[in-house]
Formats: sequence, structure tokens, C-alpha cells
Amino acid sequence: MKKIITLGLGVILMSLTGCITSVDGYQRPKPKKADIRAKSYLDLGVAYIQKGRYDLAEPRLRYSIEIQPSADAYNALAVLYEEKHENALAEETYNTLLAQFPNYALGYMNYYVFLCKYDRQSQIETVAAKMQSNKLLAALGQVAAGDCAVKKGQTGQAEQYYKRALQYEPYSAGALLPLAKINYERGFIEEAKKQVDLVNNQVGYSAKSLYLSFLINRELGHNMEARNYLNELRTRFSDSEEAKELSGE
Repeated sequence: MKKIITLGLGVILMSLTGCITSVDGYQRPKPKKADIRAKSYLDLGVAYIQKGRYDLAEPRLRYSIEIQPSADAYNALAVLYEEKHENALAEETYNTLLAQFPNYALGYMNYYVFLCKYDRQSQIETVAAKMQSNKLLAALGQVAAGDCAVKKGQTGQAEQYYKRALQYEPYSAGALLPLAKINYERGFIEEAKKQVDLVNNQVGYSAKSLYLSFLINRELGHNMEARNYLNELRTRFSDSEEAKELSGE
């Protein structure tokens, strides 16, 4: 399962793509072992979601769950209900998913996005409390809560969430990079540099980390370092939004 960069429908589609036999006709997979049959229905359901055929996606996902319940199938079904704006079913499915698969990080992240979308901050706090025993999940939960606060313009609150995430996962790029951005925008450039350097050295380069590294080093007058980061961004992530934004540099 790939780590999440963006949430919602795109999240499940990145991680649930598979071998599709047909998505244009009504064909049930031939009888196979339960896990293979369930995966076939799951793949068909996700393919139909990609095509916007929610009416055809839902029964496939339900068949998959009926044959062999899986976190991926419940997650896909929950996001499908979100896309259809059937919020009660979406929430019910997320709750079932997390009850049956309590260590499924992607489900927590998508559920957080769902709760944030409808301004259910108190429920976000409740879900976060349930994740405290698992450091990775706890960190992801705090990052998601921070991201939710950022979307609402609550930078101070977001900062607190990100700092809590670092208590669970000191090298969390999902917390360090937003904190670096916040510090950069506030003029705390040296602190921002420490945070983004930590990500580059301990986690590795990403489009976002290289973008911030360029801005921060340019602000500090480290022109050679800034140019090196810009070149890395263009070489490694040429199609990224960050590279496009700096195309005139």
C-alpha cells in the first residue's frame, strides 16, 4: 500500500489498481479460490470507480466483501459512498472498516479527510485518541488533523498537531515539511532549514522537500545550494507542480 500524498478517491486508486479482465460488460469472475475471486471483484469495482460508473462499482465491491472481507474493499466502498454523497453509508462503512481492520492506516487517513470535509473536529479528536497505542497510526492521525486545520486557516492549531506527530514519529515528513513551510512564512528561516534538512537526510527527497529547500536556501543567500536543489527538483520531479511553479527560475 503506497503512502498517502493526497487523500480521497485518488488515494484508493493509486493503491488498488490491478489486473482487470473487463469493465465494459457484466461478467463475474470465473470460480477461483476465495481470495483471488475477491480480488477480481475489487479490481473491477475500482476500475468502475475510475470510469465514474458508481452503479456498477458498488455491487462488485460488495461481492468482494461477501466472498472475503478486506480492508481495501471496505475502503473503496467507503470512498465510493463519499463520491455519491451518501454520507451516512460512508461513515458506517468507515466505522466497519476500522473496527475490523484497526491497523489499516489508509482507512484512518481517508476517514480523517471525510470528517474534516464536514467540519467534525470533535470526531477527529476521538479517532485520534483510539490510535495512540500505535505510533505510526498516531503520527498519521496528528498529521491528518494538522492538514485539516491548515485547510481551515488555523495555522496555530495545525502547528500543535504537527508537533504532536513528531512525538510519535520524529522523522515524519508529513509533519516536518508543513512545519518548515510555516516557519519559512513566519521568517524563522533557520528553523525551517533544520526541519527540511532532516527530511532530506533521513527520509529522502520529494518534490515538496526540494521546493522548500530551494526557497529556504535562496532566502538565506546560499545561492549555490539553492541552485543544486532546483536542479534536483527538475531532474527527479520534472512533472510536479513544484517544478512547474519554479520553471521561470
